[in-house]
Amino acid sequence: MNPAETNLAVFQFIELLSIISILCLAFILFLLSYIKSREKNRNLEEQNRKERLVTETITQVQENERSRISRDLHDTVTQDIRTALLYAHKLGESKNLSEDEKSLLQKIQKIEEENLKNIRNIIRNLTPSEIESASITRLLSELCENTSERSGIACKFYAEETELLSKITTEQKLHIFRIIQESINNAIKHAKASEVSVIVRKENDSTDAKSQGLLFMISDDGIGFSPIQEESQDIISQSTRLGIKGMKSRAALLGAKFEIKSDEETGTQVKLFLPVK
Repeated sequence: MNPAETNLAVFQFIELLSIISILCLAFILFLLSYIKSREKNRNLEEQNRKERLVTETITQVQENERSRISRDLHDTVTQDIRTALLYAHKLGESKNLSEDEKSLLQKIQKIEEENLKNIRNIIRNLTPSEIESASITRLLSELCENTSERSGIACKFYAEETELLSKITTEQKLHIFRIIQESINNAIKHAKASEVSVIVRKENDSTDAKSQGLLFMISDDGIGFSPIQEESQDIISQSTRLGIKGMKSRAALLGAKFEIKSDEETGTQVKLFLPVK
């Protein structure tokens, strides 16, 4: 091999080593980037897992406390009111009462009967007694009926018949019920609505046409609110903001899509889309 060929071979060898070095460096950089990305994803997943665990724990504690308060009200206040009504009824049978005393006693009975009715509504709102056995449509229908009766504001309910409704679990029913309950309460207490409607229907997932689910839509004709105004002008109360945060947390636990649209002209519309396998 002459010197020219030797120099060429050395040059090609050096060039090959350079290419191999560049490729090795690129592979190492890619590997480091991949490892960093994996680590970042793991950290994000761990953070999401912890946040979900915290949310689940807080939600469970809230539900347990609701159940405790509900039982306490049933075992104490309602029993005391029933006893008072029983005594009032027996007293009303007395012939020694004047007409004014009888009239006053009747007023007391009426007040206590109304108190008993209100306490029962509170207990029902705290913990739906038939959450395990009743269908979600029955629970929501009764919620709307009780709302109309209690507030005097029309609360209309419509549910499309679909087999997907039978696939909702007890845990899902409870979260859905709470989200809709909070939406209705916000409409009545803060939006000054004169009418609220709750609609349930089957719908395709907006991101996957092959995936179906249930859409729960709560609409009102109230004054609405703006997220920007909410922070700067305090259009809605702190309790409402916390309520919305709670609804979002429950939607996350459901793996559902949650959306709120609101303005002064069209009122507020809350959408909850639950994918159902």
